[in-house]
Amino acid sequence: MQELFMPNITVIFTHHSELGKCNAEELYQIIDALGPEVIFEELPNDLHHKFYKGPQLPYEPPEVKSIKKYLLSHDIQNIPVDINPNQNLRRAEIDYMFNFFKQYHFYRDLEEEQVKAIEQDGFAFLNSKKSMELFEEKMILEERLMNAGVNKIQLISIRKLFYEEQNVRESEMLKNIYSFSKQSQYSNALFFIGSGHQKSIIEKIEKYKTQQPLNLNWTFYKPLV
Repeated sequence: MQELFMPNITVIFTHHSELGKCNAEELYQIIDALGPEVIFEELPNDLHHKFYKGPQLPYEPPEVKSIKKYLLSHDIQNIPVDINPNQNLRRAEIDYMFNFFKQYHFYRDLEEEQVKAIEQDGFAFLNSKKSMELFEEKMILEERLMNAGVNKIQLISIRKLFYEEQNVRESEMLKNIYSFSKQSQYSNALFFIGSGHQKSIIEKIEKYKTQQPLNLNWTFYKPLV
């Protein structure tokens, strides 16, 4: 019996700014080694158009820089799969929430640990179990700090909307990847998504694999260290 062909999608967890070994050149080397035909990117359509079709912007995340370099010598499809932010949650509210958390040294200590690990080990750390564990520690600490805050009700509301939005965005990104995959033939793809989504996107992918009629071979980038 002939085996059914399954496209492979390698998920690579990233960081949206360059820090030490987490930089565009390191990411380009990963792309070049994996040789994808398609790259799914955590960008909404309008922002993707600004980065790739418009004049060069003052700031480009390492994902965009590395893909642009790869596109100079490779004919691949670069697909934006994210959606625009929830208009019910303003940037100022998100900043207010995280500035509240950062008042506490133990929260800042966790962030500093993350930054040092990203600087030293780059994508090896971002795609590790340790990275996922540090994000989980931060989320647990956020709940404790929030519930002890003077503006507890406001903080709970902002945080609820923030993580609900992440949940919706992740689901839409997977939905868009499956939609593209139903209509297009390819054998090897990459999916770039920020490392803060690591635990939840892995859980969603496992769930999707049992619900979707289309079989995709999901793998998670594990660098040689």
